[in-house]
Amino acid sequence: MRISGQDADKLSKKPPDTWKAVLLHGANAGLVRERADAIARAVVPDLKDAFRVSDLSGETLKRDPARLADEASSISMFGGRRVVRVRDAADALAPLFESFLGSNSGDTLVVVEAGELSKASGLRKLFEGARQAAGIECADDSATDTARLVEESLAAQGWKITPEAQAYLVDALGPDRRLLRTELDKLLLYLGEAGDAEALSRADVSAVIGGSGDVESDEIADAVADGDLKRLDALIAKGNESGLPWGVALGFTLRLFQRLSAGIEGAGPMWGKMQSQAAGWDRPRIRLALTILSEAEARTRTTGFPEAVMAQQALIDVARRRPARKA
Repeated sequence: MRISGQDADKLSKKPPDTWKAVLLHGANAGLVRERADAIARAVVPDLKDAFRVSDLSGETLKRDPARLADEASSISMFGGRRVVRVRDAADALAPLFESFLGSNSGDTLVVVEAGELSKASGLRKLFEGARQAAGIECADDSATDTARLVEESLAAQGWKITPEAQAYLVDALGPDRRLLRTELDKLLLYLGEAGDAEALSRADVSAVIGGSGDVESDEIADAVADGDLKRLDALIAKGNESGLPWGVALGFTLRLFQRLSAGIEGAGPMWGKMQSQAAGWDRPRIRLALTILSEAEARTRTTGFPEAVMAQQALIDVARRRPARKA
């Protein structure tokens, strides 16, 4: 079945028991991941539970298609419904999922994540047309949606926000739902409980979101897109000295590459500097860059490893993948 954007968040928090699998796809990688996490967590509250959660990549299933049925039919040692997560799925896996949906493989829920899929996509058509499965498109939030999420998140902690501050956050954080949530969590951690405080001003939020690190984050993103390792190395040293929040820099770079990818695919505008940056990337390389950056961004939130180390490694890795400029 096809799930509308209006119902997606509600069903992500409480997916129907009849679902054997759900496909989340779209341009907003952060929203894809957020909804996938929510659906998986509705079945298994602790996503680090190795007995009830299994992670597979699309490439793994291409090499070993039997893994899907094996993992889906496995029974948890300590009971409870299991979740199998499949990341970076593509149309080539449509026949495998068609076979899976037509079989009886236990009560495991398979949560599939993919990038943008056209309406003609075989994978998308399969999930949207199946009775025991669902397809959810995760498009970029509109400015109105982002503003609503900002207001609701702050209100949950007792905070109000001025229209100027709200507009600043909408513009600064953009449409990526995962980055928005991450930065709002940082803001709320800094602010604490509202008490009798007045509504947050633009100065209040700009001091926490981005702040003095904005310039470095912008420069770092540009250096990565340009493949300028020498400049990136200098900026990393500068960022370490200034206490740059590396999760912010990583998110900023991810957003730039999402815009470059949209421009290369003809799904978004490019201008000035972005046109020059995009000229150095082809589709396979920029998709790999997006995978590296999005996975690193997720690890900075879900593991105990130092944020700076993971972010810097990913930024350098991506910068190295840009082909050398021709003399």
